[in-house]
Amino acid sequence: MKITEEVVSSFLNGRDPMERIISIECDYKDDFVSLIYKDENGRKLIKRDAFYPFIWAKNSVCVRMFGGDRRELIKKMRAYGISVHLLKTRRDENPDAILDERLENGYKYIFKATRKMSYTKFLMFFNEAGTPIYDRKKDSKDSQNKEFLAIPPVEQYMIYTGKRLFKGYEGYDELKRLLFDIETQGLNPRIHAIDQIGIRTNKGFEKIITITGEGKERLVNELNAIHEFIKIIAEEKPDVIAGHNSENFDWDFIITRCEVLGTTLSEVSLNYLRYPIYKKNKEQVLKLGGEMEYYKPTIAWGFNILDSLHAVRRAQAIDSNMKSASLKYATKYLNLKKPNRVYVPGSQITDIWNVTEERYAFNNTDGDWYEIKDNKPLRTDDGYKAVTGRYIVERYLLDDIWETDKVELTLNESNFLVSKLLPTSFTRACTMGTAGIWKLIMMAWSYENGLAIPAFSANKKFTGGLSRLLKTGRVSNIVKLDYNSLYPATILTWNIDNSTDIDNIMNHLLNFILTGREKYKGLKAKAGEDADRLSDILKSDVLSDEKKEEIRAAIAKKKAEKSSNDKKQLPLKIFANSFFGSEGSPAVFPWGSLEASEMTTCLGRMQLRLMISHFKSIGYEPIVGDSFTSDTPLFIKYEKTGLIDIAPIRELIGKTEADALGREYDTSEKPFFVLCRGGWMKPKYIYRHKTDKPLYEVSEGDMSVTVTEDHSLFDKDRNKIKPSEIDRNTVLEYYSEDISGDKKLVSINESRARRFAKWLKDGTLDRVAQPMFNTDNRDAIMAFLDEIKDFDLTNASKTCKAGIMYLKKIVENG
Repeated sequence: MKITEEVVSSFLNGRDPMERIISIECDYKDDFVSLIYKDENGRKLIKRDAFYPFIWAKNSVCVRMFGGDRRELIKKMRAYGISVHLLKTRRDENPDAILDERLENGYKYIFKATRKMSYTKFLMFFNEAGTPIYDRKKDSKDSQNKEFLAIPPVEQYMIYTGKRLFKGYEGYDELKRLLFDIETQGLNPRIHAIDQIGIRTNKGFEKIITITGEGKERLVNELNAIHEFIKIIAEEKPDVIAGHNSENFDWDFIITRCEVLGTTLSEVSLNYLRYPIYKKNKEQVLKLGGEMEYYKPTIAWGFNILDSLHAVRRAQAIDSNMKSASLKYATKYLNLKKPNRVYVPGSQITDIWNVTEERYAFNNTDGDWYEIKDNKPLRTDDGYKAVTGRYIVERYLLDDIWETDKVELTLNESNFLVSKLLPTSFTRACTMGTAGIWKLIMMAWSYENGLAIPAFSANKKFTGGLSRLLKTGRVSNIVKLDYNSLYPATILTWNIDNSTDIDNIMNHLLNFILTGREKYKGLKAKAGEDADRLSDILKSDVLSDEKKEEIRAAIAKKKAEKSSNDKKQLPLKIFANSFFGSEGSPAVFPWGSLEASEMTTCLGRMQLRLMISHFKSIGYEPIVGDSFTSDTPLFIKYEKTGLIDIAPIRELIGKTEADALGREYDTSEKPFFVLCRGGWMKPKYIYRHKTDKPLYEVSEGDMSVTVTEDHSLFDKDRNKIKPSEIDRNTVLEYYSEDISGDKKLVSINESRARRFAKWLKDGTLDRVAQPMFNTDNRDAIMAFLDEIKDFDLTNASKTCKAGIMYLKKIVENG
């Protein structure tokens, strides 16, 4: 098949033309899929479609089905209504080429239902075959047989139909979004009650539900308030429901309060909704760059449940200058603060709320308020009016929700645009990592084109390229020179191929993405220039009022065009920037290739040197070529939470500026301490530099670091020693102080510890999970170490090895 721009565009945007799909629901026990969509008038409707499950499988599991009895296999497939197909493993233009080993050992068979059935029934076939896809005795995360490649029913449906969410919507704010927040008497829902529930939508609805009364009356009113909250959701029929920190606080608080009040949130919600609202027991991953957090998602059938805190945390992962994820800070940082925002100290909320007389002065211009007293009367001339304390608190809560709305809208706009191109739910699109994005895209392409999926590959040492230090000393009159999308452009320019990508579709996708992004960037710039030109014309004194209004309308139109094109280029930027990292992660992204990544890195550095050579020839004197990456692990402790972690130094570097010596400095304030010889130290800056000096790998057991010849190492007596002076009798210095008392404790049981270990072994994690460093449960640590005792560390990262070594030291030291 010839892959054209039209083919790629149709694939990425979903070949099915159905528009305005808000959500897709399919339970494991359903033999149908529910499409929640809106008609031309904005009415929310439901359409049912038959479900035909499928799954990819390796040859090794196929030959074991029904004890290897092929006749029995065929008989049972006919009885169940299941077919199996061999997938393509060679390129069409070269069918006799040597077969790629990962494709040969990969998922080259696909089992499909030939008649509609539930996923549960589909799984029964494999159970009967003696090759179950899931082992119910194991932890839910680790239960999948690695010889199968399975995805949730909704993603299966979206892949085989080509349907996508939100087609027909240009911007995120076109969806109906309901934001909520609760005010409580304390943080423990077992003993503290809800005082208010604030609700607003981006379409104009606002409501504060207030709980009043004493004793049993108040408990009845609190339950009635929860009923009213769910009833509003049912009546408003939003597409998205969100709060700030709602997944770990608001929803949990409401669920527990229902239990205290003698019911459940599921029972309450069934009075107004088709299906109950509940918390899943299985944790979901929130991917934050190189880190992961876990939470139990709230499920509401037909709605997209989001948490604006997740969006802020993801923004923090790529913006080191963003110091806090609190709503107040994020609003200020993103310049979204409401001009007349009302603030009420938490300790005063209850007292002020109880004042039902107009004893407070309030200024709606700037949100200022004060208590009216004899020495501080009402200043009506300054725009103040008399209001109740209850009004002040209600405004405070509504303004909280207003800011949640704006933060959530701003940060989830890109997730909305990306989700339009992915065969998955909106919630998952807002929490998944970049490797997961490319994995879904390539799964969809493989399904549509009958291609085998490569086997996952273990990570190994990565060979990149070093750039040399070009000049030392003080330098003035500096100009920064750089490539636009260096790595994606390098892949396309040099046609860096990947033997597992037999259609070479990844390069076609990259070309489409980069070309489209440049197109929208150009249109954005043109619209901005037109708006500026019209603004200059508007300054003329000779224009009539009618002409001025005409020009103002034209300016508004050009600014809207600029904003629209900026939004269109944003998901393409995310896709392009995430590809190189995905390709270098074969343990997560099956099509990953470290060889292709190494070639990309080295060619990129070569092109930087060519750029340097060119500019030298026309009179420039280069001082910096490019930076190098480092996998040296460091102990860090987060300032806000007190949690400790181990991370490679490359992940700690944010935005940098180069000095006259060619060193790139990151001087931004870091939200963590680094463990040094003198203990926990707040880093003043982090810098990286170029070198062509010999490199030495220093190791003890499985632990190793790579250093230059003059790197500051110390022996056990704290004497400086060079790598070249180390022999087999040398004992190096290790940090010997106990840091266990420094850390904030996290509750981890043995079962969860073993689960973390299994994720490490199967490649889901590339390092020891952070909670393992923050527990005092010695049994859990020993369970983790027992689970990984047969884990081959040969290709593990230095960060992974350091984490394991640290846990072993804890056990050894008692």
